[in-house]
Amino acid sequence: MHWFERIAQRQIDAAVARGELTGLPGEGRPLDPERLRESADDVLHRMMAEAGVVPAEIELAREIAAARAVLAQIEDPAERKRVQRQIAMSELKRAVAQDARRHFSRG
Repeated sequence: MHWFERIAQRQIDAAVARGELTGLPGEGRPLDPERLRESADDVLHRMMAEAGVVPAEIELAREIAAARAVLAQIEDPAERKRVQRQIAMSELKRAVAQDARRHFSRG
């Protein structure tokens, strides 16, 4: 057994001894075979969705879409320019967030 597995097993054993692993959702039922085939990214995204957390790049994409909808309604050139700058800044932030995620997930 690898050292990391031994540490994890000790933590699990301690949680069982404290009764922290009883009464959990799904207790006593077999594991879902679909979840056993999930990639690390799939698990991360599912956990975030279940917790109600939205990744920065998704939130920024929503902001960009909303700003573009507003932009389509603006006729004042100065205001259009301001909203276009806002969109460009949000697109840059989204690209940085995507790049950071890709870099992080590569290891």
